[in-house]
Amino acid sequence: MKKLIFILAILMTQFVNAQSIVWRKMRIAPTLVENYESDKVNKKVKLGECFIVNSANRELARGKYKNGLKDSIWNYFSQNNDLIQVYDFTNKKLIYNITDVSSIVKQASVMDTNGYIKPKVIAPVKIGGLDYGFYLLYNQRKLPEGAKDQREDILMEYVFDISATGKLEDFNIKYTSTFYNAEFNQPIRDLHGDAYEFIPASINGNPVKSKLVYQIMLYISQAKDRGTYNIPTQKY
Repeated sequence: MKKLIFILAILMTQFVNAQSIVWRKMRIAPTLVENYESDKVNKKVKLGECFIVNSANRELARGKYKNGLKDSIWNYFSQNNDLIQVYDFTNKKLIYNITDVSSIVKQASVMDTNGYIKPKVIAPVKIGGLDYGFYLLYNQRKLPEGAKDQREDILMEYVFDISATGKLEDFNIKYTSTFYNAEFNQPIRDLHGDAYEFIPASINGNPVKSKLVYQIMLYISQAKDRGTYNIPTQKY
């Protein structure tokens, strides 16, 4: 009888918890939507399952929250639905990471190797992958007028200064072409939380400061309407 009462108590607790949790949606970038479980009363408290999709409804990230923080294993996917990264947020450990060959984003990194002889250098890593990291931040409507007025393609670079602990310290956007060259410092206070998540670079096994660069082409020559927001970031 006691065992039956104990089981019923567990089932009732699970039922009450289920009734107090609801699914919500939140746009976290112009082309990204986060779907997450949260407290029924306080929508800001994320409590369980979460997945993030792009404008084509392709899933880019999936994992769990516990008391508002990422918990346990998170899986990250390319826009072709290939698994590209697995990260353990409980133990702060990168489990799996491969290059997203389908991404429009290329990576460069800079580290100071002065004073080292044949250093073993490991580049910084964006948790979630470069493609996800880029679309968290990219907004066509915020492209500078000087870039949109050009008639040739432009290299756009997102330059991140990352500390030896993986903290984002500074963020700039640089535009380079024959006739247009400019660089703009970006605020970092109001970025989505996922935009801050990096694994620092290392030299000979020791974490170091670095710069991580996203490199993307703006194919202005293929813009549907010159001077508008219809500037593709991939060739058609």
